[in-house]
Amino acid sequence: MRLDLEGFDYSVLNALTSQVDDLERLRIAVANRRRLLVKPRGEADEDGVSRGLGLAEDDKLVVAPVTAVLEGVTELEARAVKAVEKYMRLSPWRAWLDSPQSKGVGAKQLARLLGATGDPYWNGLHDRPRRVSELWAYCGYAVRDGRAPARRKGEKSNWSDDARKRAWLIAGSCVKSGGHYREIYDATKARYADAVHEGECVRCGPAKKPAQPGSPISAGHRHPRGLRAISKEL
Repeated sequence: MRLDLEGFDYSVLNALTSQVDDLERLRIAVANRRRLLVKPRGEADEDGVSRGLGLAEDDKLVVAPVTAVLEGVTELEARAVKAVEKYMRLSPWRAWLDSPQSKGVGAKQLARLLGATGDPYWNGLHDRPRRVSELWAYCGYAVRDGRAPARRKGEKSNWSDDARKRAWLIAGSCVKSGGHYREIYDATKARYADAVHEGECVRCGPAKKPAQPGSPISAGHRHPRGLRAISKEL
């Protein structure tokens, strides 16, 4: 793996961001467990199933130990995030993160994306510079037969789900923050304002009835196209 700056390695970044991922998942799991412990019995969740055990918030036998674990995991996660952000200060992305161009993109978000992609400029498999089209394909943003790739039952995807998710989350953050990437989002949505479907579209049709060719692309479909445009620009 190529080094971009002395002391910075994308493999190390991957290890640090993976640690954040692990602790985040654990924190969410413990928080959900605690929530069910204190949720009133008979109160249904969104799926209509009642799972609450109705224990008191100040219960010392069961709730208190789970709360202590949650607090401990939350603190560990925060320390892991700080380690990632500190390591990113050694990266070639430091100046960009400090610039107005990066509005909406945090150091932790970018680190998690780069941890998933590795060096975006270098194809480690073939030991040569990486083409933009290769990076897009690795992140699941290639276009085949006029369509973005999608998971199909029985087929193995050839892109990184983690990289795709991280780019998508950053795009959503950029839309909320405004700036350069928000302009790309707005321009993309405007470009498709009067567009129609070239083929059947499950996204725009009602359940089990995809929108037909020639029908207008819905506002709900233009939104992900805008996010996709941001992701590819990133």
